[in-house]
Amino acid sequence: MKKHLLILMAFALMFSVGCNKDEEEAGQPGEITITTKVNDNVITYTASATDAVKFVWDLGNGETPTGATVVGTYSFPGDYTIKCTAKGREQDRVKTMTQKVEKGDPDVFNEVNTTLAGYDAASGESKAIWMWVDDANMMGDGPRIGQPDTVYFNEIDHSWWNNGVGEQPADALDDEYSFKLNSKMEYINNPGADGMFMVNWAWAAVRGYATPNIWEDHPKATSTVTAGWKVRYIANIDDAVDSLSFETNINGVMKPGAYVIELTNKASLGMEAAGNEYQILKLTADTLWVRFDNTFPDNLVTGGFYSQADLDAEGVTPGEPDETYLKLARKK
Repeated sequence: MKKHLLILMAFALMFSVGCNKDEEEAGQPGEITITTKVNDNVITYTASATDAVKFVWDLGNGETPTGATVVGTYSFPGDYTIKCTAKGREQDRVKTMTQKVEKGDPDVFNEVNTTLAGYDAASGESKAIWMWVDDANMMGDGPRIGQPDTVYFNEIDHSWWNNGVGEQPADALDDEYSFKLNSKMEYINNPGADGMFMVNWAWAAVRGYATPNIWEDHPKATSTVTAGWKVRYIANIDDAVDSLSFETNINGVMKPGAYVIELTNKASLGMEAAGNEYQILKLTADTLWVRFDNTFPDNLVTGGFYSQADLDAEGVTPGEPDETYLKLARKK
C-alpha cells in the first residue's frame, strides 16, 4: 500500500512539474512591476516582467508608446489610468494603475493650441472642426529639396502637381478633423456619413487596402479614429555648421521657427500617407495650411504592389522625397 502511495505521489509531482513547464512554455509573462519617475507633468514609466517580449502602454493621455521604459507628458493635472500590457509568446499579462499628476503644462493654452482647437475659454469647449475645401491649389505635391526627411523647412513647391477647382475627391469633402483641449488631448478624425477615410493610392496598397485611384476613401474597422495630439516647436538653426531660418504664419503674424502637429495611434490629418506629423504653414481661426511627408515606399515594385509600368504611368519614383500640402478650413 505504501509503495502504491509513493508511486501516486511521484506521478502527481511529475504531473505538477509538467503543468508548470507547460505554463512556462505557454509564454505568459510573470507579474508586471512598474516604477515611475515624476518631473512635474513629465512622467517616466519603467516596466519589468519575466518572459515578456514587448511592453505596450496606454498612458491615459492619448499616448500609446511601446518599450520597457516610456515617457508620458500630461497637459492637465488629474488622476490618469495607466495600462501596461506585457506581451508573451502566446499570452499577455496586463496591469493597470492610477497615476496622479499634480502639475499640468502651463503652456497648453498657447495661441497655436487654442486656435487649432477653437477653444472657448468661457465654456471650456474645443469647437473647431476642420474640413477640406473645394479651392484651386488647396492641395499640391512637390519634392523635398536640401533638407533631411524629418525637417520640412524648404520652400513650398507645387512643381509636381496641384489641383484645380472641383478636382478634390467628393468623398473627402465631408471628412472632419478636430483637436480637443482636454486631459487626453484628443484628436478626432471623423470621416463623415460615408465612413470612409482618405488614403493616398500608393500607401493604400502597402497598408492592405484594395488598389485605389490616385486619391480615394477606404473603410476602416471603426468609422471614427480617436488619437492624441501635441504641437512641437522647432527653433531656427543658427550655428557655424548649418544656418536655417523659418517663419510660420500664426493668425497673420510671422513667428520664427516651425510648429509641427504630432498625432498618435497612427492617425492622419487629411489623408493617410507616409507619416503622422504635419508642419503648420499657416494657421488662423478659419484656415489651416499643413505640409506632410508623402514619400512613396521603396518596395512598391519589389513588394508586388504595383508594376514598374504602373508607377511610370503615374510618374512615381519610390523613395524619392516628396511633400504634400493641404489647406483645411474651419466648418461654418
